[in-house]
Amino acid sequence: MIKIIVVVDDKTGFSDLKNTHGLSLYIEFDNLYLLFDLGPSSEILQHNVDKLGIDIELLDSIIISHNHVDHFNAIPYVGWVSPFLQIYIPYDSMNSIGKYAKQNSLKPVEVIDWINPWSSVYVSKPIYGPPWEHFLVFKTNMGLIVLSGCMHPGVDKTLDTIVNYLNDQVYCIIGGFHLVNALERVVYSTIEILFNKYRVDKIAPLHCSGGLFTSILKNKYSDKYIDLHTGSSIEL
Repeated sequence: MIKIIVVVDDKTGFSDLKNTHGLSLYIEFDNLYLLFDLGPSSEILQHNVDKLGIDIELLDSIIISHNHVDHFNAIPYVGWVSPFLQIYIPYDSMNSIGKYAKQNSLKPVEVIDWINPWSSVYVSKPIYGPPWEHFLVFKTNMGLIVLSGCMHPGVDKTLDTIVNYLNDQVYCIIGGFHLVNALERVVYSTIEILFNKYRVDKIAPLHCSGGLFTSILKNKYSDKYIDLHTGSSIEL
């Protein structure tokens, strides 16, 4: 079983939590505790993890999806609470995110190819968007569960890379889809790729996914749509 809590997202349904443009997901998987992305500020991450009862000191690692500030800028808070924690950073970001992490007592590891740091847990090879982005993937008996920061490389390129490497079907995608300003035809094309080409079973759009994409999923594919926001928790 995997448990995911949305720590930071653009929208919230809880008045005691702070929402902002950014993303951070907390994951529990087989006694493993991870943060995927950190959001845009230490103040917001600290506030929300405190309210949600998440103990940063218990983390095994952090994964930063790509080099955009709304995904990594809470590094100082994490380094202060849990120094020497390992943080996986995107390709070609050692001089930016890596330097920032070191300045805040974290141990950056640049992802240059597929890695399998824990049993049934993978970080994909870098995929170019731009920018370079990698994805956190869990191999389960239901299929692959994919966490996406922004999906800058696009759905087809990303899923083709993941499916071909892991030789399994994608069960669920949670995170950003980078469709907030996309043309309507691009949104519909993305939905067709997700459901007809890759036969993804569940979609939980967050962050930069856009209102049109979310609305279509909610109204036309309600059996596949998962409604998440800051503070939401899901178990799969």
